[in-house]
Amino acid sequence: MKISIPAVLPESVEALVFDLGGVVLDIDIERSLAALSRLSAATIDVQDIVAGKASVFCDLELGLLDWAGFIRAFRSEYPAAGAVSDASVQDAWNAMLLPFDERRVALIRELGRHCPVYLLSNTNLPHRVYFRELFGKQFGGRFDDLFVRCFYSDELHLRKPDPEIYRHVAREIGLPAGKLLFIDDNQANVSAARSQGWQAYYLSCGERITDLFEL
Repeated sequence: MKISIPAVLPESVEALVFDLGGVVLDIDIERSLAALSRLSAATIDVQDIVAGKASVFCDLELGLLDWAGFIRAFRSEYPAAGAVSDASVQDAWNAMLLPFDERRVALIRELGRHCPVYLLSNTNLPHRVYFRELFGKQFGGRFDDLFVRCFYSDELHLRKPDPEIYRHVAREIGLPAGKLLFIDDNQANVSAARSQGWQAYYLSCGERITDLFEL
C-alpha cells in the first residue's frame, strides 16, 4: 500500500481512520440549510451545524437529544415550524446526504485487506439510518461492515474536535496515537487530532481519498 501524503511513511501507519461526510460520503450542507430555512421561516447558518457551538443540531450530534427531542427543540427554537410535519423536518435534515461514490467504497474495501480501517464521524441517528439505507440500496450489505469499527459522535457523546474523542478512539483501537492516520475534510478536526499525537491529513476541496492511496 502506497500512501501519497507528504511526510507520511506507509510503514509508520498501522490503522486508517476516515471521517464520513466529505470524505467517504459527499454532502451538500446547503441543501439542508435551504430546506430547513424554508420550513422554519428563519435563516439557519452553516456554523449552527458544523462549528459545534450550542445548538439543537450540536445536541443531536452529541446524542443529548433523540429524534423526538430534536423535533421539540427545533420547533421551540423556530416557532414558525410548529405546524410542520416530523417527516418534512427529517427530509430536510437528510437532504445534505448524497449518493456514495463507488470508487471510494471499492478503495475502502481494498484498504481493509492491507490494514485495519475505522470510521470517526460527527453524525446522528437520523443521518445514520438514512446513509445506511442508501448504502444498502446502492451496494447491498451493511455500511458499517466496511470498517473494523465505526465511532459515531452521538453514541460516544463526544464530538470532533474535542481532544477527548481522539484519546478515546486511540484507546479503543489499542494502538499508539502516532500509528493512526486520520483523514478529515475539516481543518479544525485535523489540527485537534495532530495535537493528540495522531498523524492526520486535511482533505481539501476537490481532493478525494482515491487520490491518496495506491494499492
